[in-house]
Amino acid sequence: MLRQIVKDYSVVTTLTPSGVVPQGTSSAAKGVIAYILEDNAAEASILDIGFGTGGLGELIKSDARTRHWSVDGVDGFEANCANPILLKSGIYRNIWHGLAQEIPLETLAQYKIICLLDVIEHLPAEAAKLLLETLLRNMGQDSFLFISIPLWFYPQDMMQSGDLEAHLIGVPVTSMTALKPKIYCVSEPFIGTFVLTKGSLDFIDAFQPTTDPRFSMERGMELADLIEFRYDTNIIFRTGW
Repeated sequence: MLRQIVKDYSVVTTLTPSGVVPQGTSSAAKGVIAYILEDNAAEASILDIGFGTGGLGELIKSDARTRHWSVDGVDGFEANCANPILLKSGIYRNIWHGLAQEIPLETLAQYKIICLLDVIEHLPAEAAKLLLETLLRNMGQDSFLFISIPLWFYPQDMMQSGDLEAHLIGVPVTSMTALKPKIYCVSEPFIGTFVLTKGSLDFIDAFQPTTDPRFSMERGMELADLIEFRYDTNIIFRTGW
């Protein structure tokens, strides 16, 4: 069950310092978020799942095009939710400690953009697919899912007990292109950032992550070349779907 830490920019619970270091910085092309909506001037509510040290929220609030957006965050690592630097910044309107799977489904439709940056690779394969399907199914008809994932099995272990940092899967590029993203961008080291729409739900069965650590970056790139997937670093592509 989610535990609310911040409500309307105010801390609403007692926080006990633990000495554990907040962590979690995404390698995603976070700047893509400013190119998702046709009109950035409108108010928008953003849900940042697995916000880590708050890099995405900070980017949104530092950009004149998006700083008026409201950003909520959910993170499973308690130290991130109790990060005094992040709490003092006032970036996040609401913060909850808990897992993505615990987010009440009825709340998802209120968000214009749901962000899942460098999160899904930390889940077992079936749980990853279920989470992706759940978010797509329950988000608003005109909402977007902003997701990033290593397009290979990127080896990473835990750094601190309970930090949820271990990588359990890799996702072949074919799984992501099959979801018909509206926009995509690739950053180093071969991390794909994709913008999905409600229509992606129709192709969810094509999402097939791998647990094979031999699925190296080289193999991931070979597969991308095979399907003529363009992955020029930090170039934003609009697919036309």
